[in-house]
Amino acid sequence: MSRRLAFAAAAFTAVALVPTTAVATDYVTHGGFSLGASAPSVVVPSSPSDGSSSAGAQSPGAGSSSPEQAPSYGDGSGADGQQTNPWSQQASNSVSGTPIKSSPGVVMIDTVLAGGEGAGTGIVLSSDGTVLTNYHVVDGSTQIRVVAGDEKTYQAKVVGYDEQRDIAVLKLEGASGMTTAKLDTATAVLGDKVTAVGQGGGRGTLYKTSGTVTGTNEQITARGDNGASSESLTGLIQTNAQIVPGYSGGALLDSDGEVIGINTAASSSTPITGYAIPIKSATSIAQQIESGTRSATVHIGPRAALGVEIASASGGSAGSGSGYGYGQGFGGSPSGASVVGVTEGSAAASAGITEGSTITAIGGQQVTSADALGGLIDSKYPGDSVSVTWVDANGGSHTAKVKLGTSPQN
Repeated sequence: MSRRLAFAAAAFTAVALVPTTAVATDYVTHGGFSLGASAPSVVVPSSPSDGSSSAGAQSPGAGSSSPEQAPSYGDGSGADGQQTNPWSQQASNSVSGTPIKSSPGVVMIDTVLAGGEGAGTGIVLSSDGTVLTNYHVVDGSTQIRVVAGDEKTYQAKVVGYDEQRDIAVLKLEGASGMTTAKLDTATAVLGDKVTAVGQGGGRGTLYKTSGTVTGTNEQITARGDNGASSESLTGLIQTNAQIVPGYSGGALLDSDGEVIGINTAASSSTPITGYAIPIKSATSIAQQIESGTRSATVHIGPRAALGVEIASASGGSAGSGSGYGYGQGFGGSPSGASVVGVTEGSAAASAGITEGSTITAIGGQQVTSADALGGLIDSKYPGDSVSVTWVDANGGSHTAKVKLGTSPQN
């Protein structure tokens, strides 16, 4: 998924993606803007399986009462290649379903972001603490805490992730004897009864909400502000279970209590339409991550960082103050990513990049915006050597080879 400006979230955030069958307004975009910013459009193509109708969506951060949302392309803050919780939103005032003490193999995930907090859910794959969740639940986090059904609390690290397919694998520190989830990798069938389980509202309590499978092999597309940078998730299970913020990464269970999907998205209008990644697809990606196999979409371990803070589209700055933010950039000459801050001791600082510079190329590839800069850095790993080309505040052009550092953000 492409990267854009990430502002610090000012409040407790609960992950939520807001797909609709029509253009959505006041929707917090992935890689997005501040929680109160105007939003991008989200489109769910009409499907032969359901012929769903359009519905509007609003972000809670935009002042709406948006009820049930399960991941939204919004976030906290980010790093050049490290953006923030790409779908996090403020905690919802409304919850959905019935509170429950626990659900076998389901855990709650709380994150610390550069400018706020996030909340979501995860599914336990191994007794020693391998947890499957949505990538957007942990994106941009600096700390991850996991609360198990027995109320034990663990610190967690990101083993790896596939941003494009919204999957991440976590490893809990010091975990043993955990209850694992029972999985059903069979194809979902229209009309089957299902129950969604997750940290509804991001408020530290598990909820469950029931419904049926209303569609299979569905596709949703989120499009950035002004129609830029669209991203798609495909092959999804559609359900009328009333999923809300915080359910992201949680379990969609069949009538036997087995996991058939990961709660990943929902409309903000009522009645809610929810979406889940089939567990067969999710575990296939998880197995690749656990094997340590890198690919064009699978990233293993920590992110690389150049160490620059980039100007926002509105002329402000992105990031947490750590100097690892990046943004979409704005008009001006030369074209590129406008630097408004540099982290002391970072790769950028060692190269001589300073505030007021404009980064125009990475590894010989042109940088036309901060979005492009983020994508190029995100394809690298800590320790990689890359050439950086920039124009300083006085108009002088420079190129230097730098060794990328490690981002403090997941």
